Amino acid sequence: MASLSPSSLPRLSCLKIRPSLHPSIPIVNYDLPPITGLPFGVESTASALSVRLLLMEALDASEPQISNILCKLSPEVIIFDFVYHWIPPLACSLGIKPVLYYIAAAISAMPMKIFTVLHPRKLALTVSERLPVRLVSAITSLKPYEARDLVQNLRKHHNSGMSPCSRMLAVMALSSAIIIKSAMEIEGTYIKFFSSLTGKQVLPCGTLMSMAPRGELEERWQQWLNKFPVGSVIFCSFGSEVCFTNEQIFELIAGLEMSGAPFLAVLNFTASGEHAAKQEIVGERMGGKGMVHAGWVQQQHILRHPSVGVHISHGGLSTMMEGVAGGCQTVLIQQTADQFMNAKLMVKRLKAGVAVKRRSKDGWFTREAVCEALRMVMENDGEKTKKIRANNAKLREFLLNESVQQEYIRTVIGKLQELVLSQSC
Repeated sequence: MASLSPSSLPRLSCLKIRPSLHPSIPIVNYDLPPITGLPFGVESTASALSVRLLLMEALDASEPQISNILCKLSPEVIIFDFVYHWIPPLACSLGIKPVLYYIAAAISAMPMKIFTVLHPRKLALTVSERLPVRLVSAITSLKPYEARDLVQNLRKHHNSGMSPCSRMLAVMALSSAIIIKSAMEIEGTYIKFFSSLTGKQVLPCGTLMSMAPRGELEERWQQWLNKFPVGSVIFCSFGSEVCFTNEQIFELIAGLEMSGAPFLAVLNFTASGEHAAKQEIVGERMGGKGMVHAGWVQQQHILRHPSVGVHISHGGLSTMMEGVAGGCQTVLIQQTADQFMNAKLMVKRLKAGVAVKRRSKDGWFTREAVCEALRMVMENDGEKTKKIRANNAKLREFLLNESVQQEYIRTVIGKLQELVLSQSC
């Protein structure tokens, strides 16, 4: 069963998801209940990141609908996201095995060791909202600006009984098993740590790389990219939710221009600074050698274009891996939560990319830092750069190994079948 909110259906229809599913798998939807303060029609953080805590409240209010769906379909296993902290007890009461699907890398769970420090015997299901950033930084080895983001996730909305972090800890403690979007070859040490931290069976399902995109790249971008040599273009994209301040946008574009390389930057603009920033930045730069665009583009097509050689991103796990699979060198300007840890995995553990240097107290980056990171992967012929490129190529080979990825899926299915036969919830 795939359970979706109504706003998800139009986005998924364009992916033609129905033909790819077995006929025995129904798609059902449910209504997101109205919540005070939540704008009408907003049903995902892609629409409004600022209201994510309100969205969590709305999802809590959907429990009766989900309960009715489960009673009607009577599945043996339910696989769910961390927001639904009430699903494990509900599922167990119906004889259904609850399995958490953890979409981030296992390394992103490392900061959670703070809770085992504060509560050595078990993971805390409630945490203080007043933990000082310095303490969090010291225990987790995060920089102050990274720790500040983690502290934000410890805080509850005034109408909500649980913070995002408490939700995550609750579902980890109450799930029968955890499926993680990762692989032992990429972060085996951290997957083992994740299992020991949660006391649960952690099942890596592989990286779940998207299939090669269908259709052709929009002619506008195809013609523009075709003007440049193989591997020379920098593609800069930060997903649908990351919005830099206008000041940081100016530093980013200045850094791209300083590199001297052709670039295509796809940016999001905040409502408050949209008009001024767009007028000054969007459009051709450097006499047509650079391009800044606001809006959606065919990212996978662009990443696989022969002219594109470097991908600058926010470090979202899927986006980061898409860039590597497309044959691009990786440069990261991570923004929040798991992205900080993804960058550590890519830069420090795998040594397959570089991160733009940031100011520790607030995460500020300069145009010089952007240019330095780009030149490291594009122009530098030193031993460090050679090693980064070699490791990037090795990771790409693994990501494109379909037989290995399929084996991970088969293993997860086998483990779920074993779980169904077990007595414990």
